[in-house]
Amino acid sequence: MIDSRNRPRILAGAILHETNTFNRIPTRLEDFTSRYLCLDAAAVVERLSGTSTEMGGFIDAARRFAWRLEPCVAAACGPSGPLKATDWARLKRRILDPGGPIEGVLLALHGAMVTEDSTDPEGDLLVELRRRLGPAIPIVVTVDMHANLSARMVAAADAIFPYETYPHVDHVQCAGRAARALEGLLAAAGGERVTRSVLARPPMLDAADHGRTSPTAPMAALLETVRRLRQRPAVVNAALTVGFPWADVADAGPAALVTVMRQSTVDAASSALELAGRLWDSRNDTQLSFPGVDEAMEAARAGRPGEGPLILADFADNPAGGAYGDSPNLLRAMLDAGLEDAVFATIADPAAVTKARSAGAGTEIEMTLGGRHAPRLTPPLTVTARVERLHGGRFRFDGPMLKGTTVDMGPMALVRVAGIRVILASRALAATDPALFRVFGIEPGTLATLALKSRNHHRAAFEPLARQVMLVDAGGIATMRLDTIDYQHLRRPLWPFDPMPDDIRIDLQEFNIRDRS
Repeated sequence: MIDSRNRPRILAGAILHETNTFNRIPTRLEDFTSRYLCLDAAAVVERLSGTSTEMGGFIDAARRFAWRLEPCVAAACGPSGPLKATDWARLKRRILDPGGPIEGVLLALHGAMVTEDSTDPEGDLLVELRRRLGPAIPIVVTVDMHANLSARMVAAADAIFPYETYPHVDHVQCAGRAARALEGLLAAAGGERVTRSVLARPPMLDAADHGRTSPTAPMAALLETVRRLRQRPAVVNAALTVGFPWADVADAGPAALVTVMRQSTVDAASSALELAGRLWDSRNDTQLSFPGVDEAMEAARAGRPGEGPLILADFADNPAGGAYGDSPNLLRAMLDAGLEDAVFATIADPAAVTKARSAGAGTEIEMTLGGRHAPRLTPPLTVTARVERLHGGRFRFDGPMLKGTTVDMGPMALVRVAGIRVILASRALAATDPALFRVFGIEPGTLATLALKSRNHHRAAFEPLARQVMLVDAGGIATMRLDTIDYQHLRRPLWPFDPMPDDIRIDLQEFNIRDRS
């Protein structure tokens, strides 16, 4: 029997929010209930044990390594506008006040959060945590592949582990890599920092086709190079991030990160520069221009019954990019084209849901859909609709992404407009799981056309069902037409905005390099 008094006490927390700074709606603490909001250890364990989340992975690792895990908070919210400062303060307080001595820290952060009073709140958190804990306590962090890594984050953490899949289906595996690193750092701890890190940042805003990792995607080849580097002696981690381009902050964009033990003979700086150079080279494989609605309608009309659905990814209004999720532009084109046997998911419009629910299933009503937050870009659409079904909005994801988690999209309604059924929701969440359709009795693989508010995360569950996937830029604040966005705070010069010399300068920063052997 293991003596619990001798088991390392490990603080574990998760605060995940990706911020689109062009979204004008502030994010509040209650918005985290759309995914999960657990403010004490009992709630964390009850809600997230056995799920495909980082915290689920931390809980599994604690059993494997015989740690005393102290989960202090687990909060995840769909991407949206900047988080209110008071709500961020409440969340980070759970991490900064662990209630007793600890031997190590495991944190799941996004890496692209912005609050109403900070462009680097995760850096703020890690710097303050390091100040309180001192140099000897190892801090290991997981982040999203689309993190905008700051120097302050890298300097304060002992190691950072980004996801390596997009769609993000490796939350648990990423947590496991971080936990194994923490176990090794616990064994090596001796009163001072035992790792050194190098951060290399090429002058670009996006890379590697936004990080897509299907077999033919450029990110897959880049990650093979990363994994070979990780096999070298005393390399704690080598990693790539592709950044989140809809955050108007100085650190936006891709980065390469190499972390080694102090005694490693690996030239971390040269390795990081090589990885950053490969990110730079991937700009030629990074798509910035996408089909519009006319081309999408031609593809939809070309389908034949029984071929499987054409998936139209309405990515410029993708809630997973922090967009409002209420643009009816693509739906308007589908109606004008006279499409049949089609479903559009979703329009985030609580007022329309309320009207549908007040009318009741089986009624026909005139209603206005969407376009409430950026009407000049995505005008509202007035339709005559039949209310088919209503739903409370809570359902469980079947996977593979975030399998086992329960989401809450608020009250929902299924309405039919001509030959198209439209799922209306009260909250904006990307359509990534077939359960969204099955709660309304719809089997998505049987449709002719399936329009989704998503960019890439839907591929994990829906691409196997589809005859084709087409990304459509129908307008929205998550467009890849980056030159149309009113940036104010990016570092410059920067691809794709500025003329770039052949011998571009890669920004290189080294941390905790003293006593190198």
